[in-house]
Amino acid sequence: MRVPSLASTALSAITYTTVTSASPVQYCPQSNLCYLVAVPETSASSNSGNIYLQLRASTSYSWVGFGTGQAMVNSNLFVMYTDGSGNVTISPRSGTGHTMPRHDTTTQIELLEGSGVNGSTMVANVRCGNCGSWSGGSMSLSSSATDWIAAWKGGEAIDSTDPDAAIGYHDDNEGWRFDLTMATVADDTNPFSAGEQPSNSSRGMVEGVFTDPQTLILGHGIIMALVMVLLFPIGSTLMPVFGKWILHALWQFFSFLLMWVGFGLGIVASQRIQIGFNSTHTAFGTALVCLMTAQPVLGYLHHRHFVKNRRRGTISHAHIWYGRALMTMSIINGGLGISLASGSRTFLIAYSVVSGSMFVTYVAAAMYGMFRRRRRAIPGDYELKDS
Repeated sequence: MRVPSLASTALSAITYTTVTSASPVQYCPQSNLCYLVAVPETSASSNSGNIYLQLRASTSYSWVGFGTGQAMVNSNLFVMYTDGSGNVTISPRSGTGHTMPRHDTTTQIELLEGSGVNGSTMVANVRCGNCGSWSGGSMSLSSSATDWIAAWKGGEAIDSTDPDAAIGYHDDNEGWRFDLTMATVADDTNPFSAGEQPSNSSRGMVEGVFTDPQTLILGHGIIMALVMVLLFPIGSTLMPVFGKWILHALWQFFSFLLMWVGFGLGIVASQRIQIGFNSTHTAFGTALVCLMTAQPVLGYLHHRHFVKNRRRGTISHAHIWYGRALMTMSIINGGLGISLASGSRTFLIAYSVVSGSMFVTYVAAAMYGMFRRRRRAIPGDYELKDS
């Protein structure tokens, strides 16, 4: 059936208005730092072709980066910094994980009109011809939930035209999702008008953005350091100092549960940054946590042996020395974790000092318990009435 001319005209007008009224999606993680994406209608319908990106930031940043995916590993990155002559350098790079991303010559990009340094703001308007697919992955240009990441570092300007210039470790980073169906524009041309007044309001964000991996890593580090450096050693000192098995058992059981919370955060974080078990810290840490599951069983068997025999036995010494070995190795692995996360030297020193202090405290408590048992002529850890 043929659509009447008037209806056809009205339908075309509505469609044209809908498409042409679309504008780039935008997210501004900082008031002076914004990232925009626009997808031409032809690219969205064919899931290939050009997309347009804008990186806009204060010149107080040494560099700012923008990329696809949930983590830097295997992501398609774009890094902007000043070139030292009033313009900017846009450097396409391949994300490799915990090493500086290097220039990727396979990315088809063009720096467009409107790019440069204007006062205290630097802008890169970029056309990317193959951003739907790259060596590390792919992205649907018509998806309603695409993952994006960003990172930035303040400080001295790089002032280089070299697309493979060295960049320092980022100060912060963030991840979010864009709805690219809201980023569709009618024409396959530069959508970033030079006369348009920049806005810092976000547009095209999708609800339920994923937690920043750095937040997960920080939470993992804090919880595991608290458990391994403080809680487990303190719980171990309760036995020789107070001789109350129930106090020792409850304290260590709480620490044991908290350890699994920290371990869970670590697993999620390692998946987000796609490091898995490809580092000593993650592989060693997983093994230690699994080995730790035997300690409550050994503790229970030790308790039953003491209640029955009123003295330590082989199972008692296994429980004690197995726990000491696991605590020592866990503290060492914590140092490996700080190194993996590129923690500061000051933080590593503080961690070492606290760990050393807890070691001295534990040894003192163990010696006190030994002298206390000898003085009371009790052959075991605690009085039977406390069992």
